[in-house]
Amino acid sequence: MSKKKQKISTEQLKAFEPLSALSIERLEELQGLVDVETLGVGVTVFREGDVDNQNVYLLEGDVQLTSVSDSSLNTVLTHKAHDARHPLAEGQPRQMTCTAMTLAKVLRVDNGILDYMLTWDQLAVAEEEKIEEEQDIVEEQQQEEAVIDNTVVIEEQEDLAAEETGAEEPEKEKLVADSDKEKEQVTDESVDTEVSQQSEDASAEESTEDGRNWIRRMRHIMAFKNMPAANIKSLLQRMETISADEDEVIIEQGSPGDYYYVITEGEALVTRTVELARLGAGASFGEEALLSGSKRNASITMTSPGQLMRLAKEDFNELLKEPLLDRVTPDEAQVRVAKGNTWLDVRHVTEFNHSHLQHALNIPLHELRMRMKELDKNKEYICYCGTGRRSSAAAFLLLQNGFKVVVLIGGVQKIPQFLVKE
Repeated sequence: MSKKKQKISTEQLKAFEPLSALSIERLEELQGLVDVETLGVGVTVFREGDVDNQNVYLLEGDVQLTSVSDSSLNTVLTHKAHDARHPLAEGQPRQMTCTAMTLAKVLRVDNGILDYMLTWDQLAVAEEEKIEEEQDIVEEQQQEEAVIDNTVVIEEQEDLAAEETGAEEPEKEKLVADSDKEKEQVTDESVDTEVSQQSEDASAEESTEDGRNWIRRMRHIMAFKNMPAANIKSLLQRMETISADEDEVIIEQGSPGDYYYVITEGEALVTRTVELARLGAGASFGEEALLSGSKRNASITMTSPGQLMRLAKEDFNELLKEPLLDRVTPDEAQVRVAKGNTWLDVRHVTEFNHSHLQHALNIPLHELRMRMKELDKNKEYICYCGTGRRSSAAAFLLLQNGFKVVVLIGGVQKIPQFLVKE
């Protein structure tokens, strides 16, 4: 068996699933992270019971798949077969032994790296959809404000016309007004102190109310809107307020994900080579990179002076992401399904069509924001993918939007025996 490093093209990588769903940037990165092996006749690719955390694809030749524990699982697969587009005998530990029947060549991909890249790309698409959605909301608000402004102008014009009509008062009314003014001067001094005190009290109440309003507002615009007020207060205490100048770059595309941001004052521009959207006060950004552990997929630049609140990655995971996610073992998941919970597969369609859990719904991660209306908030879902990374990101997004969802620990690689093919 030769383990000499061999090159593979992006075109060859795209021939396999779910690698075909990766962007050209991810495929180019993956080129240097995979192993291509040439195997002789009778060489074992992997054994039943192995835990290698790899996706193994057949590039050339024929292999035999057998199982000691289940003699009915005995098949020969050629590299030209449709099933060869998918990983050989998915599942950890391995449920079958794979042996080369001819001179063969296989591709080995670390499934953690692969799922990481799939999550990154799918969340990048989801982020674009989110930006477009927020931009639509901003445009609707601007239209509503324009209508309100127009109404105010009309009312002001009507008030001015009314004042001009009643400007000429009879002399008698002027004399009465002067008399009343003299009487009022006597009492004005006596109430000054009281008015001043009322003003201070009102100012204090307004300040307190502003604080409450801010918390209520944060519950709507941030991921922790489903959390109790006490938890939100704790999160706000961890958040840092920063000032930003016009043209200051808050996030640079390609940089590591380190903070989650909320704009409290000012406006910002989202770009990825070209302008994608404009964000105003109340908009939040940055969670995609923190969820996927990937680099930033867009740049955020202030278009005016402003202020932002930011939450560090460690606090985001400790106080926001992980506490919201409920994870279940395969055994617990089976019990929940028996009681009426629904499997939600967030892998790509090609992965789902190859094999999936029985009666599962398929909404790929990158389509989730757009297709949430297909889900029922009265039902409970068990979210799964290949390893658990994409399903964790999907569950977090669903929880943000009020759905009941848990995550399958380890993904379907832990329960391959329950996968069905159609």
